[in-house]
Amino acid sequence: MKAGILYSAKDIRVGEAPLPQIKPDEVLIESKAAGICGTDQHIYRGEFEARVKYPAIQGHEFGGVIVEVGSEVKGFKPGDRVVVDPVISCHSCPACRTGHINACRTLKLLGVDLDGGYGQYVAAPASHLFRLPDSVPMQHAPMVEMYGLGHHILQRGQVQPGETVALLGAGKLGLSILDVLCHSASPGLTIVTDLQPFRLETAKKLGADVVLNLEAGDPLERVLELTDGGGVDCVIEAVGHYHLPTGQEAPLAQAVKMIRSGGRVVTCGLGEQLSAIHFKTLVLKEAEIIASRVTRGEFPRAIQMMSRGLLHPDLLITEVTPLENISAAFAQVDREDPCTIKVVLEL
Repeated sequence: MKAGILYSAKDIRVGEAPLPQIKPDEVLIESKAAGICGTDQHIYRGEFEARVKYPAIQGHEFGGVIVEVGSEVKGFKPGDRVVVDPVISCHSCPACRTGHINACRTLKLLGVDLDGGYGQYVAAPASHLFRLPDSVPMQHAPMVEMYGLGHHILQRGQVQPGETVALLGAGKLGLSILDVLCHSASPGLTIVTDLQPFRLETAKKLGADVVLNLEAGDPLERVLELTDGGGVDCVIEAVGHYHLPTGQEAPLAQAVKMIRSGGRVVTCGLGEQLSAIHFKTLVLKEAEIIASRVTRGEFPRAIQMMSRGLLHPDLLITEVTPLENISAAFAQVDREDPCTIKVVLEL
């Protein structure tokens, strides 16, 4: 079969791969659309070499059409449009047994640890499938995972209606969180920070009340001004690998200073850099730092909101391109083009 294959760091191109063989509880999906996300970018750069073995078929955000079902599969049939939750847990380790299946000790993801949606065909457990309504275009299918992340992150942060929220980072993940936040959580005030004017303008279109360009100065003073000196209820740090204007602190350090006493910080980026945090400030506020990893059953909520037209994938998907252009697409994402948010590959 045809597949976008990562042969080594920054060497990704279309090649031939064996057709997957399904188990009795699996289905074979013809992949139709797959997204390029931040994790894919890190894998492409060679930062996951201890985990991802070459040649690798990435693509954990994808949707397609079932072409074959295993002998034990019930409820699905060939021709069904589906999206796939890529998170595969053991269900027996201490994390799984306490409900944290997304923090499984041996967690595997389709498209990271196992072959994913950059392949023409993908074998996936039927238990991880969700029907994609006809009202959702297939090219929007990769956004289900992104919006699922948004739901999970807001749940981890216990964001309540009427609360003030600062979102650090208006990239693929940050804007997906913002879309869900503005159209399901009824925030009292949303503040978004970033370095790129195009992304900040997109944040405004999604409903952000205030956008702050870091090139114009440290955002802390403005956040405190907007909250009468008290700080926001919750800060969501979605920057990952950061680039700092001269004199500014790392995003996580900024977040600790931005939250009110008793507030929460949710961190969900996957950057490799270390961040110095003033823990005395954190202690005096009796505040919380909460980590969020992948998703934990939020796909149905994301699909329902998308099917009702409550979210805005057209604003976040800045390019749809054929799989044959995968090399150029990854190069574009890797150079962090300021007008590129989400790239979707069509198979």
